[in-house]
Parts: sequence; C-alpha cells; structure tokens
Amino acid sequence: MSEWADRAEEAPLDDRVVEFLQDRPGRVAFNGLRRALDAHPESLVRSLRRLERHGVVLHGSDGYGLVDRPAVERPSAPARSRPFAEVTLAPGVSQTELFGRLAGRWFGPLRWIGLYEPSDGPWLVWSVEGSRAQVRLGIRRGRLTVVLDRPDSTVPDGKADDAARRLLGHAIDALEPTAGESSETLTISAHPSSLSYAS
Repeated sequence: MSEWADRAEEAPLDDRVVEFLQDRPGRVAFNGLRRALDAHPESLVRSLRRLERHGVVLHGSDGYGLVDRPAVERPSAPARSRPFAEVTLAPGVSQTELFGRLAGRWFGPLRWIGLYEPSDGPWLVWSVEGSRAQVRLGIRRGRLTVVLDRPDSTVPDGKADDAARRLLGHAIDALEPTAGESSETLTISAHPSSLSYAS
C-alpha cells in the first residue's frame, strides 16, 4: 500500500497513477490519465493533489510526471507496436516547432495524452477514442514517424488505422510554413519513397 494515501480505500488509485507514470517517462495530460486509468475526474484530482503534496508527482503546464523516476524502469504492459508511416523530412525541420503545433490538440477520435520521453527521444501520444490503442508521433533519423500501439488483447478494428492516418495528415499540414517563414524550412521531401505505409 502506498505511503502517500490518506485513506486505505484511496491507495489503489494513487498506486495506479504512480505505476502509469513510471511506465511513461515524460508528462501526461490530466484527461490522458483519466482515460487511461478509467478514473472518475474528482477521484483523480484528489489522488493527484495527494501525490503532489507528498512530493511524488509534479504538475506542470504540459501535464503530470513523477518527481523522481526510479533507477530501474518497470516493464510496460505487453503491447504490439506497429510502425504506421514514415515521412522523410527536409533538412532544418524543427522538432520543437512541429511538436508545438501538435501537442495538446485533439484530432477527431484522437485524444491528447501527453509527451513521453524514453531514451530514444520524445514522442507525442494520443489515445484513440473508443479503442485501447494509442498513436505516437516522433522524429527519428530525419523522418516523421507514426506508430500504433495496441494491447495484445486488442482486436484490430480499423479505427486506430483511421486515427493514425488522420494524425499523419495533421502532422503534414503542420509542416507547412506559416506567413513569413521560409518555404525551405518546413518541406516534405518530394521523392516517391519519402512516404511509406507499413503493412
């Protein structure tokens, strides 16, 4: 039982919050936590306030994270990760700018969860409404990468693929230069192999 819970019956949610954040280095939005834990908003608020008060969780403008991550990460729940698409980016594309244009936003059935920061680099993460799947977006080796994550027990229903396709479209739109920007800064490589869908 957790040492930070004020009452024994509240300990399970506190423990679930901590376990969820341990598996996801970075920051998670309140609604992302609520959906992932299937928690009542008021119960989650009380739990997060307790955890903050006891110095376990830190709340910032971009979500919640653990104050001190454990030295050894717990293995995450079994999941199937599938690369969905990769787009080769032109040199000079700013990850910070692209992430700033997409982070915190909802796109159709995609509900913002947060920014995960594992050792291979940051990912923006959304859950798919009505599904247990998640869609991640990151930049790896000069490529915009979209990945689908599904729990092993989830039966593919096409909903996650449609959501990933929608996210890819919004990401490509976000690469378009805004007024006053050089068109060389945010451009997608035009050669045919730059966009590939994984089967």
